[in-house]
Amino acid sequence: MHIVRFAIILYNCIVNKTRHWFSHDLSGKDCNKYIHWTMFKFNFPDPYENKDENAVKHLNVEDVDSSDREIEWFTAHEMFPLQVHIEENIRFHMFTCGKYEIKHMPFQEGIKQLSNISEKEEISEAEILHSDLLPAKYEGGLKVWECTRDLADYLLQNNIYFSGMKVLDLGCGVGLLGILAMYLKAESVHFQDYNSSVISAVTMPNVLKNKSKLEQDGILQTNRFFAGDWKSFVDLVKGESSAKENNYDIILTSETIYNPANQSKLLRVFKECLKPGGVIYLAAKTHYFGVGGGTRQFENMLAEDDIFHSQVCWKCSEGVQREILKINFHQRTTD
Repeated sequence: MHIVRFAIILYNCIVNKTRHWFSHDLSGKDCNKYIHWTMFKFNFPDPYENKDENAVKHLNVEDVDSSDREIEWFTAHEMFPLQVHIEENIRFHMFTCGKYEIKHMPFQEGIKQLSNISEKEEISEAEILHSDLLPAKYEGGLKVWECTRDLADYLLQNNIYFSGMKVLDLGCGVGLLGILAMYLKAESVHFQDYNSSVISAVTMPNVLKNKSKLEQDGILQTNRFFAGDWKSFVDLVKGESSAKENNYDIILTSETIYNPANQSKLLRVFKECLKPGGVIYLAAKTHYFGVGGGTRQFENMLAEDDIFHSQVCWKCSEGVQREILKINFHQRTTD
C-alpha cells in the first residue's frame, strides 16, 4: 500500500511539473512564463484513469529502450511537396520568436490533418496507446517539445548567423527550427523526421505556409524533405555526393538524445553530414529519467569518440533541467 501511495504522489509531482504540451500561442519574451512542458509518457499509473484491466497501458520504459532486441526501422527516403493538401477546417497557430511569427499546425489540428495521409497507422497506434513514443513506429513528431523553444530563443538572442547557409533541421517534427532558419535567410533548409506521415501532414504544410510569406517579401530558398531512420538517411544523402563541401553549415536538433540506443546513428549523421567548420546546436534535457539519455551522457559519448568538441552554451536549471550544446569538429593542429 505504501508503494502504491508513493507511486501516486510521484506521478502527480511529475505530471504537474512536466506533462502539458504547447496548446496555445507562445511568446519568446520569457521562456519560463510561456512554456508548458511536454514529457515522455512512461508506465506511470494515473490514479484518475479508468481502472479497467483491459484498458491499454501507457508506453513503458522497456518499450523505449530497444537496445536488446531487433527492431526494423523505416528506410529513409526523400519526399516531395507536389500535392500537399490542407483540410479547409485546419487552424494554424502562431509560434512567436522575437519579431518572427511562424505559422504552424498545433497538435490537435495535426491529428485532423492526418485523415488525408495513408501512412498514418503508426501514429494512430500511438494515439490509441496515449503514447508520445513508439520505438521504430512513432517518435513524437507531432508535438512541439520544450527544448525547441529553448533553441529558437537562443538562436535569436545570440544573433546566430544563417544568411546564405545550408541548414538541416534534424528530427524536425513540425519544422519550427528549420522555418526559423528560413526567416533568418538561410539559403537552403532541409527537414528530416522519422515519420513520413508527420512530414506529409504537418511539416510540409507548415513550411509552405511560411514560404509563401517569405516569397512575397522577396526571399527565395530551396527546401528538401526526408523521412526515415538516421542510418539510412546518411546513406541516402551521401549517395548523392561524398564531397564535404556539399554538407550542411548548420545542423539544428532538439530532443533527439533521449534514447542512448539511437545515439550512434545520430553521431554518424553529425560526422558524415556536417561541413568542416560547421556547427551543430543540440537542445535537450540534462537527463531523461527512466531512459538513460541526456546531455551529460551524450557529451561523454562525444569525448570518447574524440571527433567533436562540445560546450554547454545555454542552460536552464529551473524545473526540468535543460541545456543547449554547441558542437564542432575538433581543430587538429599539426607539428
